Amino acid sequence: MTPIVLKFNQLKTASKFLAYNLLLVLPLTLQTTVVAQRAIPPKPSISQTANSDADVIIKKLVGEWKNKNASAADVNFFFTADGKMFLMMVVSDQAVAYPLKYHVDATQNPMYMDIKLPDNPKPVLTIFDFIADGEMRMQIEGTNPGKPRPKNFSQDVSVFKQVSNSATLPENFQIIDEDDGNKSQPESLQIVTLMNRSQQAYFLANGKFAKTLEDLQIGIKSQSEDYVYRIIPQGKGNQSVVHTATAKKPDLKSYTGIVFMIKVEGKPSLNAAICETIKPTRKPPAIPKIPTKASQVVKCPSGSILLP
Repeated sequence: MTPIVLKFNQLKTASKFLAYNLLLVLPLTLQTTVVAQRAIPPKPSISQTANSDADVIIKKLVGEWKNKNASAADVNFFFTADGKMFLMMVVSDQAVAYPLKYHVDATQNPMYMDIKLPDNPKPVLTIFDFIADGEMRMQIEGTNPGKPRPKNFSQDVSVFKQVSNSATLPENFQIIDEDDGNKSQPESLQIVTLMNRSQQAYFLANGKFAKTLEDLQIGIKSQSEDYVYRIIPQGKGNQSVVHTATAKKPDLKSYTGIVFMIKVEGKPSLNAAICETIKPTRKPPAIPKIPTKASQVVKCPSGSILLP
């Protein structure tokens, strides 16, 4: 199990889509299984090669694409012929790739692309086209899961340059497998984890934390059969935010998550943690104590423990 920590300044030049949606899939608060990089054969997808136009477009997409407007430390895209897509970046000195899925409709002008994100049933709907040999533009700004597809390219459309047409991820990249870490988690913990991630993404896009679940736009309802979910804003909303999952039944544990800003070597860094009650209770843990130094950890209140 390899802990992944994302520093705030790593995405400072990335677009809102890259910052927001990448963070929704990043394992920022839990330890995540890193599986060895494996070859991805160029096996065509039946659904995506239904016509010759789609076949030609997918062949042009296969490989690695670098955002021409971003620094080398930011996110690249990698497409395979069978509908897989990876977000590639270096996190905590590790070259990692986060798996997504994509589908194209080559009959439209501009062409359509649907991007499926983990933990979100609604895809990102966008448009793209090829503007030169080995160059592609994709409308990223203003897209989010569940939002309507943009009709036209904006002035700040993202332009990507193909740096490789290989159908196999570079050997130094490792694929992040989130499913293994989530299989045994209760739904309430998964939701608090998602709230923590989403708040970090929201902060990167807006410079402040969301005050309501509606602001996060991730489809979480305030109540389920077993839990009540809340966002508890803190102060001016730019230093920390608290999330709670309060059990409705006496045999369930409760959770409190926190996202906060801390300086690491003089640079701002977004961090997150979750406290779990030791025993089943209908009362979530009190607000955890935020560390003042990077070497310290979040201190959970009495009656609760810090989850790894």
